[in-house]
Amino acid sequence: MDAVGKCLGNFSIEPLKEPKGFIKAIQWILAIFAFATTTSVSTYLQVTATACPPNQTAVLEKVAIGYPFDIENAFFTAPFCNRSSPTTIYLLKGSKSSAEFYVFFGVMVFLYCMAALIVYLFFEELYRRSNLWAIVDFVISAVITLLWLISSAAWAQGLVDLKYFTDFKECGLFGRIPECKTVNCVQVDFPKFGSLNASVIFGFLNMVVWGGNLWFLFKETPWFKGRSDQSPELGSPQQDSQRI
Repeated sequence: MDAVGKCLGNFSIEPLKEPKGFIKAIQWILAIFAFATTTSVSTYLQVTATACPPNQTAVLEKVAIGYPFDIENAFFTAPFCNRSSPTTIYLLKGSKSSAEFYVFFGVMVFLYCMAALIVYLFFEELYRRSNLWAIVDFVISAVITLLWLISSAAWAQGLVDLKYFTDFKECGLFGRIPECKTVNCVQVDFPKFGSLNASVIFGFLNMVVWGGNLWFLFKETPWFKGRSDQSPELGSPQQDSQRI
């Protein structure tokens, strides 16, 4: 209990008034938006036929699309006009690996931001007393900046693939179904990927914010402070002697 009381006694909101503090809070919020807009998507596509024989009725097939977008395991049943001998048709390719990596990284950044904010708010004195905290914070932030670039680029390509392989006319999936040559298979509903477009934007926005924050974190490290201490002040006795 004494340790808890001491910890609460060290609480200070002052770090949130500094760039490293309030930017970390912004990074925490942006990380939530990044993985939330990716995992919250639940959409679908629908396919059917428009030229069934007179004695047959067209069937509307609905395929659910959602995180983690392993659509190669999603399927619909063909033909669309005759259920006497149905065939299971699987979609061609998904974006599971890039989506899961992006979400996993976003969650890890979210947790790191929480941990960093706890250090700033409750252990600011220890942070300033030891150079190790500042160095670790700067190095981890540099790595996170790079990984935001990698994960966002990978997920952007994954989203492009997802859009391509859920457009059956574009990817040629209808051409793999013999019956579609006679009954004119069509896709009547396309998945809605507006939230996923936003998730990619949030990924690159995170990279920009983390990259911009590196300068403020670098100023906390002994590398910057040592360089500043070594710079002679304008008009100092040392400079005056050198001029003479």
